This record gives sequence, structure tokens and C-alpha cells, in this order.
Amino acid sequence: MRKFLNRTSFQNAAVEGCVRILLDSDFQINDHCYQIDTTQWALPKIGVVYIVKSEKTFLVDAGTSQTNEKILHYDHGAGVAGLLKKMPNAVVFASEKTTEILRNPKELLETTKRHYGDAAVLVSDYPPVGDVQVTEEGESFNLESGISLEVVTLPGHTPGGIGLFEPKTKTFFAGDAVCNYNEEFEFYMPPSFPELFDYENYLKSLDKMLGIDFEYLCMGHFGTQKQPKAEQIIKRAADTTKEWKHIIVDAYEGTKSEEQVYNALMERYGDNEYVKSFPDFIRRSILGQLIRGYVLSLKL
Repeated sequence: MRKFLNRTSFQNAAVEGCVRILLDSDFQINDHCYQIDTTQWALPKIGVVYIVKSEKTFLVDAGTSQTNEKILHYDHGAGVAGLLKKMPNAVVFASEKTTEILRNPKELLETTKRHYGDAAVLVSDYPPVGDVQVTEEGESFNLESGISLEVVTLPGHTPGGIGLFEPKTKTFFAGDAVCNYNEEFEFYMPPSFPELFDYENYLKSLDKMLGIDFEYLCMGHFGTQKQPKAEQIIKRAADTTKEWKHIIVDAYEGTKSEEQVYNALMERYGDNEYVKSFPDFIRRSILGQLIRGYVLSLKL
């Protein structure tokens, strides 16, 4: 049975004031949902958060610890502590596994910096957040006036990944369950961060999303897509994820060399203008992480 979490602390003056400022500079997806580009790393659409507005207000994703000011997770949760300083009455919800990370982020930060290599400068520390409410599949956040957000578990990119579905506007907030699709350059990268990525669960989550009757797909990177393009992106994500597996397995199994895998991926995707736009050390860091995520998940 669906549970509704009615909490008056959703609605507070700090959030309301923040929303009014943001809506002047970012676009409205539909009657109740808004996209906010945090300009993470000073780049457009690299990091995107969302606001769902009814009688109560819900912020989907907290951005990074470096994007707090634009919004008023190492990747999507690290901004929580800073935002709570501005909005002390807000309530934070996360999956059980993500709650554990928010309460004790040290291990994930060390893992992240270890895998980022030379690009670790992009990762900023963030303090723990103790007061987090655990949410799970089947729960729903009631924002009143017919607007609600239903929790959908989406493990794969991380063990604690969740999505949120708003039935009235048919808006699905997928977080990083799809992510990394760049429409301008028609390029997609699987979000296979090492020690968190689970190849089989990721494909299952993509398939699960295709069974949801949504009109708008809101992703944690590169923003919102509408049907029918949204469904095409999910299917492409699955196809590309499988293609990367074949490339990585073929290049790695005989050599056990991540450098060989990197070269194989660059041979396949290196002509894409988006891939070429990154400085070499950033490109090597990002692809190196994604390669390692596959190697660990597939136990190569």
C-alpha cells in the first residue's frame, strides 16, 4: 500500500524565497516542475537539479557543495549540508544506502578522489548530514493539490539510486539512472563509477523506467527530454552500456590493461566532438573511472 509522507516542514520561507529567485533565471518544464542548471564546473547542463512546486515545495537533488549559491553529493548529494544552513527547516530524504553516505561521507570521498586521479581537484569535501529520513520504494511525498512524488528504486549507477515520478504532470526524475546523454553532440556515456556500479542492476533499472508512463524525463546531467525522445534515450543508454561491455571485455581480458581499454574506447568514440572537447587529463580521468567500474562490476 502506498504511504504518504505529509510533513509541514516541506514548506518554509527559506525554500519559498529560494524558488522565486530561481524561477526568474531557469525554465519551467510544465505547470509544477522546474529545471535549474547549477552550471557545475562552470559548464552548462553538466549538473541539473529540479523543483516541484505545489502547496509544498520539493527540491530534487542537492547539487554539489560548489553550487549552493546557484540553488538558493560529491555529485548530487554533497550540497545538502550547505543548503540546510540556508533552509534549516527543510527535511532531507534519501534511500537507505545514500543516507549512510550522507551521514558518513568520508569513505566515499576517499574512494572518489582515489579514482579521479589527476582530476581529483574537481572533487570538494563536504560535511556529514545527520538528520536524513530514509525513503523506499512505494512511498510517496504528497505536495497537496493533486501533486505527489512516488519513489522508484533504481540501483545500478549506485546501490542507493532512486527516481521520483509525479503522476499528474507525468514527470519522471531519474537522477543518474540515465544521465550522461549530451543532446548537442549525440553522445552517451554509461555512469559506471567504480565500487558503486552494478552492470546487471543498471540494465534492469533502465528497463524498469520504460514501464513508467511519463511524458518528461528529468536527468541529473544535461537536463530534461520529452517523449518520444525520452524513451529513445533510455533505450540508447541500454544499447551503449552493452556496447561498452563488449569493448571493455575484449580489450581487458587479454591484457588486464586499462590503458588498452582506454585506447579501444577512444578508437570507437574519440571522433565525437564532445569527447574531444575535454582536456586530456579530464578525459583520461573520466574514462578511467568508467572503465574501472566495469572491470570491478564484471569481475574481470
